[in-house]
Amino acid sequence: MAEVDWREQTCPLCCSASHNLVSTRDRHGEKLSTVLCCDCGHVFTNPAPSSNALADYYRDIYRQDYKKVTIPKRKHIYRAGISALNRLTRLARHINTGVRIIDIGAGGGEFVYLLSKRNFDAIGIEPHTGYTNYAREEYKIDMRAGTLETIEFLTESTEAVTMHHVLEHTSSPMAALKQVWKWLKPGGVIAIEVPNLASWGHAPHHRFHRAHLHTFNRIGIEDALINSGFTLIDVSPQGERGHLSAIAKKLPAHPKKVWRNAAPDSHATLVAHTQLAHFLSGQRFRRLYANITRPVHEARAIHTLGSPKTGRLLLDALFTANS
Repeated sequence: MAEVDWREQTCPLCCSASHNLVSTRDRHGEKLSTVLCCDCGHVFTNPAPSSNALADYYRDIYRQDYKKVTIPKRKHIYRAGISALNRLTRLARHINTGVRIIDIGAGGGEFVYLLSKRNFDAIGIEPHTGYTNYAREEYKIDMRAGTLETIEFLTESTEAVTMHHVLEHTSSPMAALKQVWKWLKPGGVIAIEVPNLASWGHAPHHRFHRAHLHTFNRIGIEDALINSGFTLIDVSPQGERGHLSAIAKKLPAHPKKVWRNAAPDSHATLVAHTQLAHFLSGQRFRRLYANITRPVHEARAIHTLGSPKTGRLLLDALFTANS
């Protein structure tokens, strides 16, 4: 995205033009301007790449840029399989078995495959060509190449939509949520997970990522859902990195938009999370230990499953062991 036009924008949530600069570099030390909205507290990239540039990037480059691959490695499949099981556990209590679920940003198709094995009518949307083709061929599932903006579904045609670490990549989170609202049947469920501004999972100088156009606070994600026509079921941090997980239900109509001002809280969060505070918290060493031991644990787990050679066999063994 370094060679594309970067465009100034108002706050992608509340549309305010008032913001303060909070960072000039991404986690790799490359130039990236990140600002904090003075009226709602949302943190976002500004200027940001155009929608067309983002579509090209996620279709052709993102997976290679982020994971250095064009199709998922076995370790990625295992990790995504574990994540899929956890996601379904949280979602299952809010939906009926067998309903249609659309997974936006479906990656290598692991969650869609799990849903299909558990008798859901599952559809995956994934912009990256290599990952989409891999999932279709390996798992024989309904995977569609594209994005939320380019794929079409009938109005009120699905009971649930999931977006796992997708909303932070969109140029307009509000437009994305409104599109999901149109697809959902009355009372339909949306389940999302996004990076959490309050998380100390990354050191302060690693907080902002050029592919993440948004870093959400809890109030911001709650208000984004409410102002898009949803009622909240649950919003809570998940996992060791404290990502924000939200589950909400579609309301009959969009309410009048009201944005709470979380700017003071967002500012306080950023100010408190210094390099020294992060070091003293011990998080740096816990993460280092986890990064060292995780490959060993994963290798043992895959061996316990019989060292499957293909993605399908690996997921079959994993899902059967956790059925």
